Amino acid sequence: MKLKYTGLLLICAATLMSSCQKESEVFSDPYAGGKDPLGIIVNKQQVPVPAAGEAGTEVTITVKGAKKYKDDGSLKFLFNGEEGEITSVTEDVIKVKVPGRASSGITSFMVGGQLVFGPDFTVLGKINKDFTYKVVNGTNNYIVRALTVQNGNNLFLGEFTNFDNKGIVREIRRIVRTLPDGTYDRTLLSGSGSNGTLRDLAVVNNFWYIGGTFSGYAQRDGISNITRLTNAGQIDTVQTATYENRTKFVSRFNGGTNGEIMHVYPSGNRVIVTGNFTYYVSRIYDQPSRLYKDSTIIDSTDVRQLARLNVDGSLDKTWRFDPNAPGYKGKLGRSLPGANGPGTTLMHSDGKILFYGQFSTFDNVNAGNIVRLKADGTIDETFNAGTGSDEFIQYVSYNATLNKYLAVGRFKSFNQTPSLYMVMLNYDGSVDQSFKPKAFEGGLPLFCKLFDDGLALINGNFKKYDNVARNGFFVTDQTGELKEGYNTIGNLSGQVFDILETTSADGKRAWLLVGSFYNFDNQPTNNMVRVTVE
Repeated sequence: MKLKYTGLLLICAATLMSSCQKESEVFSDPYAGGKDPLGIIVNKQQVPVPAAGEAGTEVTITVKGAKKYKDDGSLKFLFNGEEGEITSVTEDVIKVKVPGRASSGITSFMVGGQLVFGPDFTVLGKINKDFTYKVVNGTNNYIVRALTVQNGNNLFLGEFTNFDNKGIVREIRRIVRTLPDGTYDRTLLSGSGSNGTLRDLAVVNNFWYIGGTFSGYAQRDGISNITRLTNAGQIDTVQTATYENRTKFVSRFNGGTNGEIMHVYPSGNRVIVTGNFTYYVSRIYDQPSRLYKDSTIIDSTDVRQLARLNVDGSLDKTWRFDPNAPGYKGKLGRSLPGANGPGTTLMHSDGKILFYGQFSTFDNVNAGNIVRLKADGTIDETFNAGTGSDEFIQYVSYNATLNKYLAVGRFKSFNQTPSLYMVMLNYDGSVDQSFKPKAFEGGLPLFCKLFDDGLALINGNFKKYDNVARNGFFVTDQTGELKEGYNTIGNLSGQVFDILETTSADGKRAWLLVGSFYNFDNQPTNNMVRVTVE
């Protein structure tokens, strides 16, 4: 009925608008015939000469009315907010050099704080959109995770139901696989997919353990945010008998959580799950209801934020678990306390887990929003972050080659060392003093990625970094300075959630960005884009 009422409202609204339009009078444009601002006349649709160029390139743009402002010294010319050197101005054209920190976008004339917009200009640099990547339309909702699976193919998880317009007739629900060049792989046997967001996947013994916020996958319900798939994408099911000896097919993986699973990691022949949950749950199918009819009983155990599960879904009570502590409804057995606030994780290849977010204690020990655990689940005392951050940590990237962490968030200091919104940490948790973050303006960093060569990609809702126009996207070197030649990409509108390091079809280094963004380099882009990196 909800849909019917919505449709009726839309019809009524359309009828009302139509009748209003018929009765409305037509007025003349009150601004018609007005003078152009400042008397500067420029065609914003013109193509500059050249249309694209590197820093230092001299660009010619046709314009009238600018010369008088050049003569009195009040004229400035901007490339996407960065001032260029004006070399000459005549009655008909302006010539200006592309500044060293310019990025692609709209040009503008500025006189006394007033702007007149000019044509778009593309600044060439070392990061460029990869036109060999065959995804054109992206997804209709956000992508959380990008992974490389068998044969070098890519798997994407998220909240989408359409991928590159291949899901118009039959929805592609929250999981899709592509060939390395982005071609849609129709051989993934995901059926109707997931009925909720998929966030992460771990491979153990050639099976996929997939987590998120969902209760059903491919026509199978009774799932608590995690299930097991074959590497063909099919849910792994088993036949069971109910109390009344009816046959029922259920997920072979009988276990899960009462809240969102954000990450799934392999741990030997087990999986570790982390997220916003307070209970581990499993299902009992052969017990009766009070009327002695078939009933599915949910069995709960008090487990918070982190858990290790066996491959059949049962809880591994040897990891972060106290069998003698009172838990759910007084039953003995519960997990260790975990954090007293929200957090998320990353795992190292040796099984250690970094837990970070917004909390003051972890397992009843003081922790300034960040702590590291050993593979056995206990606190790693070799990670000494001191007082940690003074505010929440949004995202942390670890690079094994550099053996360092890069963190971003709302904090202004880390272990009492000033570090506005961004900090580099050594493996032992100490601040890397060689990395000096600059000032952010207009917003915060929300995502970061630290690469083997010391480059770091930063994304967020900021407008400037180090007083340079960088709308939502920039790249630094190992010292926190903007990396010359790597910051010519225009605006990124939205948030990056994951980056997959890969190669282009012609063998170049490439980064595949996924997330929730609608514009990249000033062009409409639906949640995914691949760029080449020189």
